[in-house]
Amino acid sequence: MMQCFIKLEKTNDLEKKDIPKLLSASKIDSQYSIYPRALHKHEDVVEVLLVRSGSGVYIIDGKRYIIQQGDMIICNSNILHDEDAKMSENLNIYGCALTNITIAACQKNCLIDYNIRPIIHTDKYFLTLKKIMGTIYSLLSSGLKNNENICLQITETFLSLVTKIIDKNKMPDIYKKTTCSEKLALDIKQYIDLHYNEEITLALLGKELHVSAYYLAHVFKNELGYSPIQYITRRRIGEAQSLLIATQYSITYIADIVGYGNPNHFNILFNKYVGMSPGKYRKLYIQL
Repeated sequence: MMQCFIKLEKTNDLEKKDIPKLLSASKIDSQYSIYPRALHKHEDVVEVLLVRSGSGVYIIDGKRYIIQQGDMIICNSNILHDEDAKMSENLNIYGCALTNITIAACQKNCLIDYNIRPIIHTDKYFLTLKKIMGTIYSLLSSGLKNNENICLQITETFLSLVTKIIDKNKMPDIYKKTTCSEKLALDIKQYIDLHYNEEITLALLGKELHVSAYYLAHVFKNELGYSPIQYITRRRIGEAQSLLIATQYSITYIADIVGYGNPNHFNILFNKYVGMSPGKYRKLYIQL
């Protein structure tokens, strides 16, 4: 995966604080999608992804969705999302990360309401959206400052098309109907999300949620597709990936932040889940 970031702090007419801003664009090819970003979220940032070709499974807010060519994936601000690499088949994606998004009836930096399905098929708009996102990525990856300004100006057109597609093709999310098992799985997930960098055991989860460790593990795996321990690991690795990309913190310090006091253990797990060392990931992920 190659991700290119907007570097300009001041961009002529685009200095206004009340307009949407493009932060980065990415091109995820199938050879990179076998080592995807693990479970992560973005504060004050909404991601728009477009499946250029292939198929796979995307996990958003704990729910699994089948994705295929022509699907647009909306990851609202502060919503955890992930990709099941084992289910990817020649998956190729474009992505854009944006901030300062204000849509009527939605929270800040959200493009859809909570009850709307986050996978939206683009239908007849697919080729147009693909071309626009491809153009944004090509211009931004060139590294030329003038091209960054052009990308920021294209953002308004891009967002207009995205919101039009959402309005025309949005559907209620049937996954939002919560059963007792789903409620328990959500409670477990919320506890882990708050304490993922601490020492968590099944016994501790059972004690906190007043259910047996065996039962909660069974319910969680059935609802989310991961065991609680696997979810904790993916949550930690996903946060580590974000820190590797966004900061210059040492790998040892990042390991400690996400809950691994032993950096060697962190390196082993990172290699297992990402397919490369933290240092190599940091070098390969961002195209400067």
